[in-house]
Amino acid sequence: MNRRQFLRSSAAAATLLKLPVAARAQGRSGTVRVWGEPGPYGGVAVEGMNEWAQKHAPGLKFTIETIPWSDVYPKLMTDLAAGRPAHCLSVESPIAFQLMAEGLLEPVDDLIDRIGRNRLIPGARWEYWGAWKGRQFVVPAHHQSHLLVVRTDALQQAGVTKSPAEWTWHDLLTAARAIKAKTKLFGLCFALGRTIATDYYVISLLHSAGGRMFDAANKFQVVFDSPAAVETFEFIAELFPTMPPGSVGYTFLDVVDSMATGQSGMVFYWGRVFGRAAEVNKEVFNAMEAYQHAAHPRTGKRLNWNDFQGWAIPRENNPYVREIKEALVYIMTSKEWPIRYVHSLVPNVSPVFQDVAQDPRLTAHPFFQTKRRTIFEYYTEALKHASNSGNELLQGINPLAGIVHGRGIIAQGVQQVIIDKRPAREAVKWVHQQLEGVRREHIRLVV
Repeated sequence: MNRRQFLRSSAAAATLLKLPVAARAQGRSGTVRVWGEPGPYGGVAVEGMNEWAQKHAPGLKFTIETIPWSDVYPKLMTDLAAGRPAHCLSVESPIAFQLMAEGLLEPVDDLIDRIGRNRLIPGARWEYWGAWKGRQFVVPAHHQSHLLVVRTDALQQAGVTKSPAEWTWHDLLTAARAIKAKTKLFGLCFALGRTIATDYYVISLLHSAGGRMFDAANKFQVVFDSPAAVETFEFIAELFPTMPPGSVGYTFLDVVDSMATGQSGMVFYWGRVFGRAAEVNKEVFNAMEAYQHAAHPRTGKRLNWNDFQGWAIPRENNPYVREIKEALVYIMTSKEWPIRYVHSLVPNVSPVFQDVAQDPRLTAHPFFQTKRRTIFEYYTEALKHASNSGNELLQGINPLAGIVHGRGIIAQGVQQVIIDKRPAREAVKWVHQQLEGVRREHIRLVV
């Protein structure tokens, strides 16, 4: 290329960059691959992205690919090596934290400015979804907590009169035993299989007891081996006789079916269980209510697991970064699309923007006619008790959490107590050692 040709091409490029993004996108074509977990909300968001594409980039098509959370990191690494990574991810915060610390995600501070930094619902902060070293890497999509879901008819039949809103761990155990003894139901159910689901349940109890896996304020030192962890494992061992025997192999949807099909009187679960029960057993659905978790008798904490799920954009080999950003701004600054997104799975998917939460159209969903109190237990009250492994006790972002989940370390530890009858103290020490190994291998991410 001679000097004249260079100047001509440079001028053309400069002219192109001065055009609005929508105008530059007009000529783009291809398929934008969007990864999402099993659930209708990812599909709704992709519908909104395609609406943007029809208006501004008709040659583009956004497509949803369903993938379990536990497979996000290994599949992303495999697809990166193959030169065909996903272009956009819907992912929960501990996994996102690992990806952003690895340098795999595109910063999105520019999007947050356009979406509106002052729109978040009270009790939420942008970093809960994904921020690292002063930069934001995840656009909030929703938050979703698992809570204590009870069948009020089962409690009545079992003679339990104290409101679950007032329960401590002792009251939860007593109620589970009473349901098991006096009705045809199992008292309680949550997953205890060697899956990521078990990690979620165990860690929320650990946090309520005052324990943690890592100390984010002290170079992410491992602090799991503690009286709180031993107490948590022992409490689960006490609860287990009230559960379905098969719960040692359960993952997420097994717990849903345990409640929806009338097997268990109580479960720890996200709002998805209400939708499932409404489909398969109206009698069960009518009796169901959700409460914040039972308080730990010493700490008073009743912490849940809140996923803080959002949109992340892989930066490597991604030709559609600009278009994805525009599509996300389009759906997030709309009122219609966030409401449709939330309505796709009530009350599982909680709104993240205050203007959306206050929009009268939000309460048009039929579940609000009979489950209004329960819905707002998920939508607003749960934020007061939020925690997860990636931001333990909301005291610091921890990218190591995604690696821990990928290995099922917590689940293996609690199974040693439930299945192998190993003393809780020994199982806790084993988990601590495994966490030490994760820290040694990946210290570069956090220090």
